[in-house]
Amino acid sequence: MKGAMEIVRDRVARRVTPGKGARVKVEQLLNKFIARAKDKAEARGLKVRVEVEGSIAKDTWIGTEQDVDIFLIFPLGTGRELVGRDGLELAKACAGKKWSLGYAEHPYVEAEMDGFTLDIVPSVEMREGEKPITSVDRTPLHTRFVGKRLDAKSKTEVRVLKQFLKGIGVYGAELKIGGFSGYLAELLVINFGSFAEVVRAAAGWGDRAFIDIVGHYKEQNLGEVFDGNLVVVDPVDMARNAAAAVSCQAYFTFVAAARHFLEKPSIGFFFPGQQKVEPKRVMDFLASKGSHLIAVVTSCPNIPSDILWGEAFRAMKRLASLLEEEGFPVNDSAVWSDEKGLLIFIFELHGLEISKGRLHLGPMVSLMQEADSFLGKYRSGGKVLAGPYIKGDRWVVELRREENSAASLLAAKLKETKFSRDIGREFKKGYKILVDGQIEGTMKGRLGLAIFMLQFLRKRPPWLNR
Repeated sequence: MKGAMEIVRDRVARRVTPGKGARVKVEQLLNKFIARAKDKAEARGLKVRVEVEGSIAKDTWIGTEQDVDIFLIFPLGTGRELVGRDGLELAKACAGKKWSLGYAEHPYVEAEMDGFTLDIVPSVEMREGEKPITSVDRTPLHTRFVGKRLDAKSKTEVRVLKQFLKGIGVYGAELKIGGFSGYLAELLVINFGSFAEVVRAAAGWGDRAFIDIVGHYKEQNLGEVFDGNLVVVDPVDMARNAAAAVSCQAYFTFVAAARHFLEKPSIGFFFPGQQKVEPKRVMDFLASKGSHLIAVVTSCPNIPSDILWGEAFRAMKRLASLLEEEGFPVNDSAVWSDEKGLLIFIFELHGLEISKGRLHLGPMVSLMQEADSFLGKYRSGGKVLAGPYIKGDRWVVELRREENSAASLLAAKLKETKFSRDIGREFKKGYKILVDGQIEGTMKGRLGLAIFMLQFLRKRPPWLNR
């Protein structure tokens, strides 16, 4: 008789395994694209091999996924500059009219075709043990390594694990998520044998976990070689941690979710569902907390996703630091974007206003020269609200703040704060500073934003309700 975990696993497997119709569509798309790519390469006199990579090539893709990785592989020893120039132009030509430039560590072209999203990636042929020319050259080696070690049953286990990672919000190595890549999920199944064993292992992980599938490092301490909470030595490149993109938060989210899943298996871990969230519900929840929201809303720069999120997270930290330094404690901060037209920096504060005065510590009373200088400076003046006075063993004065409202502070300081070129440009074009109920209007017609805002305020991960 099957246990609760096995029953859930089987239900998930049936939902995520691609059906015959989906497979036919993918095959037709690939045949069409590969023929086009070969023709375009030949017309340009380029010797490239067109190869499907990623989960489609390894047959570990989830039926609902519409992403396809296609590599344009240049001959061994081709220079990075040529690949970056001719390879990218070839990728654009193959993409047709609807494409955009994408970056992770290496530029590629993202295109829409027949309902699928194609990542068209120029790369260079690489042999195992050699140093890659570009950061993506290992990918075909990954495909071959995984392909040799996964049978039909194991591929299903990978799909179930991927859906679990999706359900708890940690699937994807892109900067926006900082989670587990598809390749990493495959390596975990190869190492532990099944979804269930991966979860059991993860539930027992401590501050750090180490996996070396092919034994590159023998008895050597991997903690001394690699940083990060999770270290999974890349089987095809011993100098690389295949889990390097996994953030501290994603790692511990996976560990905690694994423990809770083992206690009470539920399909909700895999498919949490997205209920409709009305903006008023977000505002009501904010009121119940007694905290406040302030948002800086601007337009979204037209740049590749990974660059956008890197710049956005840095800008968010600068704005949060600005608030903190001026006396506004930030309970939490986040960034939301549709990656098309809107970019929003969100801060949850204890209050939108603080006292007009701020304490400024002076020198110790015993330091006569410094004390005289301090008193000479602060004995009078428009900025002094109270003091100078002695508190304990030192002089203190209470000075008038330039701004005691979070909104007016951001309005006054934002333009003189340094941001990346792209986000700085958008701020110069224009921005809005919204507080509390003013944010409600921005959420209307944007279900994704409303869901994000409610989760931002609620904090609790959906799987913790199981």
